[in-house]
Amino acid sequence: MKPLMLARDRHTKVFQFLLFLLIGLFIGVAITLVAELPNEAFYVITIGLALPFLTFLVKDLRRFLLVASLCTIPVHLDINFMHSFERQAGASTAGISITDIFILGLLLIWLIELVTRAEPYALFFSRITLPAILYVEMAAMSMLWAPRVDLAFMEVFRMVKVFMLFFILLNTIRDQRDVRLAMWALLATVAFESIIAGLQMVRGGRLGLEFLGEAPPDPDGDAALWRVMGTLGHPNRLATYLELLLPLSLGAFLIEKKAALKVTSIGIFALGLATLIMTGCRGAWVGFAVSFLIFIIFSLRNRHVKVKTILKPVLLALLLMLMVATLFSDMLTQRFFGDDFGSAASRIPMYQIAVNVISANPLGGVGINNYQVNMREYNDSVRAMQYTTIPRPVHNMYLLVAGETGFIGFAVMILMLVSLIRILVRTAASSSPFFALVSICILSGVCAFCVHGLVDKHPPGGYAPFYALMALASSSFIINRRRHSSSHL
Repeated sequence: MKPLMLARDRHTKVFQFLLFLLIGLFIGVAITLVAELPNEAFYVITIGLALPFLTFLVKDLRRFLLVASLCTIPVHLDINFMHSFERQAGASTAGISITDIFILGLLLIWLIELVTRAEPYALFFSRITLPAILYVEMAAMSMLWAPRVDLAFMEVFRMVKVFMLFFILLNTIRDQRDVRLAMWALLATVAFESIIAGLQMVRGGRLGLEFLGEAPPDPDGDAALWRVMGTLGHPNRLATYLELLLPLSLGAFLIEKKAALKVTSIGIFALGLATLIMTGCRGAWVGFAVSFLIFIIFSLRNRHVKVKTILKPVLLALLLMLMVATLFSDMLTQRFFGDDFGSAASRIPMYQIAVNVISANPLGGVGINNYQVNMREYNDSVRAMQYTTIPRPVHNMYLLVAGETGFIGFAVMILMLVSLIRILVRTAASSSPFFALVSICILSGVCAFCVHGLVDKHPPGGYAPFYALMALASSSFIINRRRHSSSHL
């Protein structure tokens, strides 16, 4: 019997060796074939080819892909099959990113579980999912009357992708450990972006990381280089990203027990805060101030979180804010009180044009991602006469959504935001300090996003970081509710 078993073992090992050899040869040949492609395509295809091989090295593949999908959100390693930039507020490309590959991996794992398990983990969560689907459907419907279908398609394609990101993450984040892992993955991206931004500031310019999302050199000059952008392509985008996620670092400080993790979380907060100032984005500064107040108010309202526990990070955060404000006092003074070269004043005719666009197209708007196509036809503002042209869409996400998708699309977006805020407020009152603090931090970031949206053009529809937080918020609500129900059985 033993010789037979040994023979089978030898045959199995030979088969495995040949299989891995063939896989290695396939990957090697494939990488050789794509080596001449642009950097973005080369990296994305290489990682995609290597992913099946990496699965043999990872013990918990689901959690590995969860972390990988979140960590790559701000890194724009894409293969694009469409590209058209005409100063539109929405997507200027359509393609497949490295994040999409990891999300596809999570989708495959989930589908296999649905087929093979007697009781698979499957959630729909209509409170958030239905408004999100309606938002995508309204945007897609507006393609019927959009003057530029190509621009509309790129934004709808991106909205579908971020909705899939939300839905798959909702079914991937299943317990407290997953929530904690997702929180730290997002905080790691804050640290990464802060380091890149710091290097940009030290160098006084770009780092040549265009393949990761850094904007290419401006052919008209480098006057705005002091406003760092990280890998997100524009200072305002980096600022929006930071204001959403910075409150999580305060939550991590309160949640974690180990001193090393507490120091890490407060270090990330300090780095992110300094980077937020370096973006020079005044709307994000105000949004962050609002988020900090929201964090304090809701933390103190929760009877299950001790006041003494809350005061430590709050006082530490205030001290860090004072230090950063002192360090960047010249920049703060310049942005608030110095000459902004008409930037703020130009917003007024933008708002007037937006009102005209909405008045002329109240129900369905002018079409998703098509605001800038014909916006000049609605310019009857006397104030706008002093400008040679107003090239950019209105810097107000609410007016922009109403202008592109009408009051129907606007109402659906508000429904989604209100639904999200409602579940966050409910979880913020949880008897579990962990879920309460995570929800308070997400609520603070969402409030910052909404306040900043009054003076900037970043609707949530195609914004992956927002949908990732929405998935984290929904999962926290569901897991906390399940925990509460089981404790009363």
